Amino acid sequence: MHIKAIFKRSHSKMPFQIEKITEAILKAMESVQNGKEKDAEEIAEKVYTILLKRKNKIPNYIPNVEEIQDLVEQTLMKSEFLDVAKAYILYRNIQTKRRQ
Repeated sequence: MHIKAIFKRSHSKMPFQIEKITEAILKAMESVQNGKEKDAEEIAEKVYTILLKRKNKIPNYIPNVEEIQDLVEQTLMKSEFLDVAKAYILYRNIQTKRRQ
């Protein structure tokens, strides 16, 4: 079982790419100079595992961008990368304000 698609903020459906999650986490890691690509990949894999568990319960499940970002935050908060979580959350808040 795989996650094949996500819903963007515009409600359009796009292919799921775990690399996008890894990139976002890595950017947050680089901004606070804590963590490596391998660490970002591990966090992204944990997020993906959670998404797969949800898909197991709901066969037609398609996550949305906000949901994935929330999971990234939660996963970072449970990790050793609390400073990365803070940077990620702050960046999300800035982006949200820009969109408004």
